[in-house]
Amino acid sequence: MTEITPKMRSRPDRIFVSVDESTGKSTLSFSPPDAGEAFQYDDDKTGVRAMKDAQTIAAKYPGSTIHGPHFHAARPARARVRPRKPA
Repeated sequence: MTEITPKMRSRPDRIFVSVDESTGKSTLSFSPPDAGEAFQYDDDKTGVRAMKDAQTIAAKYPGSTIHGPHFHAARPARARVRPRKPA
């Protein structure tokens, strides 16, 4: 199995790593957005694969900073949004 790393179009200022605990997917995204497309890893509940690639990219582009991993859970598909009560 070969590892695929994101292709960069320019130097990223910031590299963001987020992990969706409910789906087990992690995502790498960049600032500015035109530095590269967001890249998603399946079956990466801990964010280890995403962090490894983020560190590789940061080493290639000195001055880039890594933010994360940030863990979150997506709202269930059938979750109902409840309106706020007026204050």
